[in-house]
Amino acid sequence: MSVHVSGDGSAAPGMSPRENTRQLEGEIAVLRDELTGLVAELDRRRHELTDFKLQARRHVLGVTLTGASLLASAAGFVWLSVWRSRRRSQTTARMGRLREAISRMVDRPDRVATEPGIPARILTAAANAAVATAIKKVLERSLQRAMSPQTSRDHGADRSSGTERRARDGTSFPVTSGGTVEVPSTGLRV
Repeated sequence: MSVHVSGDGSAAPGMSPRENTRQLEGEIAVLRDELTGLVAELDRRRHELTDFKLQARRHVLGVTLTGASLLASAAGFVWLSVWRSRRRSQTTARMGRLREAISRMVDRPDRVATEPGIPARILTAAANAAVATAIKKVLERSLQRAMSPQTSRDHGADRSSGTERRARDGTSFPVTSGGTVEVPSTGLRV
């Protein structure tokens, strides 16, 4: 369908304005129907694209090959790391590494017994602090367990009253209202 409109937007000679309007409305309706169909098709394709089950059914071979290749590559990496670790533990490999280390010592003797740098000192100090904190926590927990009423050496203390707890050596300690044990000589609450 063609519109009889001149370049300046005026109606073509010989057509009434009503006929020209009807003709334009008809063409607009046809274009709108075509666009509606195109948008509907795009929407359908979008839904199909995001439907993973449908895509897996359509492309079974590709999905299977991709999964198998990922699994094979993961297994290959595991096999390679095991092979390398076994190879490194062999005596010949250890001797080769020792030979390389000695040759590095001969080439650069100034680097053999050097002082650690500042970053190494900082890391050492941080590691020492972390280990000290961990040891302190372990000791605190073991002290709490030693003072707890669930020990097998609890010789008849009244557990229901909660007024007294016994240590492993049989020494009894008073229990506060909050359920903590107070060691009288130190003031320590556990």
